[in-house]
Amino acid sequence: MEGARAQQIYAQTVWPLLLDLWRQEPQVYPLRETFEVSIHTLGTSPEATVLAALGLGAPEVYVLHTPDSKRYLGQLEQDLRRQVYPLEIDKSDITRLYQAVGEQVRKHPGKKIALDLTSGTKAMSAGMAAAGYFLQRVHPELRVAYVDNDAFDPVLRKPVAGTEKLILLRNPHEVLGDLDEHLAQEFYGAREFGKAADRYQALRRKTGQGKFEVFAALCEMYQRWYALDFEGASSNAQRLFNFLTQDAYRSHPLARYAQRLKEQKEGLEAILALLKSQGFVEPKGILWLAATLLQLGDERRERQPVSAALYYYRALELVLQHRLAVQGRSDDDPNLSPEEQAYLRQALSDWLGKPLEQIRPVQKLGLLESIALLRHLGDPALGQFAEADLRGYQGMLQSRNKSLLIHGLEVSKKGDLERLQQFGRKLYQKTREEVKLTPFVEPVSLQ
Repeated sequence: MEGARAQQIYAQTVWPLLLDLWRQEPQVYPLRETFEVSIHTLGTSPEATVLAALGLGAPEVYVLHTPDSKRYLGQLEQDLRRQVYPLEIDKSDITRLYQAVGEQVRKHPGKKIALDLTSGTKAMSAGMAAAGYFLQRVHPELRVAYVDNDAFDPVLRKPVAGTEKLILLRNPHEVLGDLDEHLAQEFYGAREFGKAADRYQALRRKTGQGKFEVFAALCEMYQRWYALDFEGASSNAQRLFNFLTQDAYRSHPLARYAQRLKEQKEGLEAILALLKSQGFVEPKGILWLAATLLQLGDERRERQPVSAALYYYRALELVLQHRLAVQGRSDDDPNLSPEEQAYLRQALSDWLGKPLEQIRPVQKLGLLESIALLRHLGDPALGQFAEADLRGYQGMLQSRNKSLLIHGLEVSKKGDLERLQQFGRKLYQKTREEVKLTPFVEPVSLQ
């Protein structure tokens, strides 16, 4: 009887006063915001939904109710002094709830929307929270709200009047950054280094955690490296290495790869030295650049075969230029003796299956001419190939200038692309073995 009397006093005396208070000055934390649309779950205690709607102040109010809570819609409209738009769902059907919320969000593009998860069953509140935090990824203006209280009356089974407050909840994914971090890792794994860097920079701003800035520096290094912006990549590598040598980042996940990253930094520096010198004798820059080109070719071989062929051709040409330079020769000005000229013309005649008189004197060295001269000079890397193998490669090597992205209209065939990759990698590996250097151009793990 005591409980029934208390409920009556609350409904007749306390609730009208509380309504007046919230109509004039709703208690909203951290700060009150103005919304254009609010969407609420409604259970069998409608007071919390009324307070949420008053605190959010939206002119359009949508209410997700069950068959059991439908009877409170009239009281809701009476207390709010406005029409509400009912949407009936099953109390446990969070799929329908998610669908209904998504439909309303899509119907109000660009509007500031709030989702109130206070009332209703646990499944309804959980579904509203899940919908809200997911939809925030696409609609950042959307907010999730909840009516909390500082004291609860066990007799009334209601909050103590005057202790209620509407809280605009922060998205835990935004606060902790776990979802953004997962997305950044996925972008990184897909070689979308620029997008991964953007995610990590956003995480640094949102969470204030310096570790994300270190990951961003890594991503920016690979982004520029794989775009052949070696100066920018080298700058990022130095910045990354500076981070990892600080005491604050000794336990950073990337610290375990510090030696590998140091080698990559030195490899980028060697490439810059090569580009500055314009000379082909020093092997370190040649090998790091060739490894980069081969890696880029491998990544594009299936989906971008024309681009992959260009990377493979340039890697092969680069190694040949190095091996010629070691012999004191240049492909632009080979300075051939009469004996060498005769040898090259005969070799080309044999490989191409043309009469000797159709082979013009060699003025500059293309891929085939470079290979022929190096074999004549006793180069060990070219000596590993039999004449029959070289005759098999000649078509693929000749087609370089006919490529769609150079001078011609040919698209590299899959078989030619594989032979080109194999040939270039064999020469690269032989050169690598000779100087005992193994460039590691693969991105390090984030774990």
